[in-house]
Amino acid sequence: MCRLFGIAGTPPLPIQEALNAFYPLCTNGCVKKGMPPGHDDGWGISGFSGGRAVYFARRAEPASRSADDYRQAAERSAKSGAPLFIAHFRKASGSPPAIANTHPFHHQDWIFAHNGTIFGAAASFPLISAEPQGETDSERFFLWLFEQMHTETDPTRTLVDVLKKVREELVYTSLNFLMTDGARLWAYRDFGDKRLEKNESVKDREEYYTLYLTPLASGVAVCSEPLAALSAKWTPMNQRTLMVCTPQAPAPQLIKI
Repeated sequence: MCRLFGIAGTPPLPIQEALNAFYPLCTNGCVKKGMPPGHDDGWGISGFSGGRAVYFARRAEPASRSADDYRQAAERSAKSGAPLFIAHFRKASGSPPAIANTHPFHHQDWIFAHNGTIFGAAASFPLISAEPQGETDSERFFLWLFEQMHTETDPTRTLVDVLKKVREELVYTSLNFLMTDGARLWAYRDFGDKRLEKNESVKDREEYYTLYLTPLASGVAVCSEPLAALSAKWTPMNQRTLMVCTPQAPAPQLIKI
């Protein structure tokens, strides 16, 4: 269970201020009912420099205890001049805190971050050549998506087809993710309605596994929760909806899965 933040474009605030607006969610972001507050099992900020995916920071310790590191990472993000970023606060649901288990994940200059648990990921996502560095279902899901998409002329169309299959065949609490190949940002919202935990309802998942969009002058920002410091106008993404946007686009494209 985690908090996600992505930017494709130029926000109204400087990049470092936009990322700083996300920072409070590491301690006061929404958590699932009955869980202690905080997303303190690691954090990362990723983007691009010279066309290559880079970590501006990736730490296994709580972001709430590394505020200076986070601020410096936000400043490095701004200095890169890149218009695509993904940031993540982790609340572990299985694999322990460790650098290799900390989002965002990178592979061949793609970047990915996820919120949720996918049951039986090792068997569900057979990999051809990519090798996970950590133990998470999230990283394996990412690598599997990458292998399905990266050689396709229309990766978005392929992603739509793959997500339809995943939705029908797998059990998960949520597939919410952000992903970028350096040219575009994808965001997907899908809370699961199977294998509910004790005292958990589908409504609980709907209220926790959220994503919100706000338009930029061109492009879009997407976050697990509205960030008032960044924008006063956030629109919730509907269930099983894929968003794709480039930094230059006047508006994001929304696709119902």
